[in-house]
Amino acid sequence: MADIDHRYMAPPFLRVMERRRGRHGDETLLWDLRVAQPNVSSMAMPAIHSVEHFLSTRLRANSDNILAVAPMGCQTGFYIVTVNLTDREQLSALLADALAEVLTSREVPLADNVNCGWALNHSLTGAQEIAEWLLRHRARWHIPGVLEEDGRA
Repeated sequence: MADIDHRYMAPPFLRVMERRRGRHGDETLLWDLRVAQPNVSSMAMPAIHSVEHFLSTRLRANSDNILAVAPMGCQTGFYIVTVNLTDREQLSALLADALAEVLTSREVPLADNVNCGWALNHSLTGAQEIAEWLLRHRARWHIPGVLEEDGRA
């Protein structure tokens, strides 16, 4: 999805990537929760997989407006799909609550052979490190996440 120059990103941030209005007026948004700097760093697959499980279960349990959470193939963030949830602060609060739960959890939700296609590929510790880092940098989530060509935010 080439809607932003990946060379000039400054994670972490939460931004709308795409917005579509349905014929009945519902608004579907694709959000970019960027965690790592593209082409510079990435999250380990077991950790990102576990964060996906946490966010997917917690966000959807806490809001009927969240349809899906998916890891980016580049392992630098997550896509979040919402319907009629257009307020960044509302989604930020839901994310912060879900991430706070990660910190106190003793196991990754649905990380078993019945509910997961790669049940051995999880890291609770890795998920907790990502959650802690994101929460520590929450004040930056609202920043558009784009650097100038000279590297300044």
